[in-house]
Amino acid sequence: MNENVVVEVSGIRLEEDSETPIMLLHDPDTSRFLPIWIGTIEAVSIAYAQEGYVHPRPQTHDLLIDIVESLNASITEVSITDIKDKTYYAEITLNTIEGNVTLSSRPSDAIALAIRSNSKITVNNDIFSQNSIILIDDNNQDIKEFAEFIDDISPDDFL
Repeated sequence: MNENVVVEVSGIRLEEDSETPIMLLHDPDTSRFLPIWIGTIEAVSIAYAQEGYVHPRPQTHDLLIDIVESLNASITEVSITDIKDKTYYAEITLNTIEGNVTLSSRPSDAIALAIRSNSKITVNNDIFSQNSIILIDDNNQDIKEFAEFIDDISPDDFL
């Protein structure tokens, strides 16, 4: 049986050349990180969730959490399950009154929901071991630039 690695969202960085957001999933038992390239809107949603920022009107991920909870269900786990052609795949496990339901998802959406629902985040062990890296960074400039980007952005920028 292939076990999953329990990870935490370490943060989001910007790729130096393209300024594309990269979500870093960290195995707290090691110094290994799984980088996953994600979209800017998803990066903002994840960053807002990490900061505990609540919009006056629910955004998409907030709405999904409201729907799940209104159906007396809960998200128990999100898992990065596969990679094909450099694209990661994820699953969201819901606990419902009729049992567990597993839904296919993009990793960024699954992670945004996991943070909002305080759910466990896992990565398939083989996927993690084959694609994770050791990250050493003495310069947090990327993080500072992304934080400035988040501070200056508003939901109206995406309309």
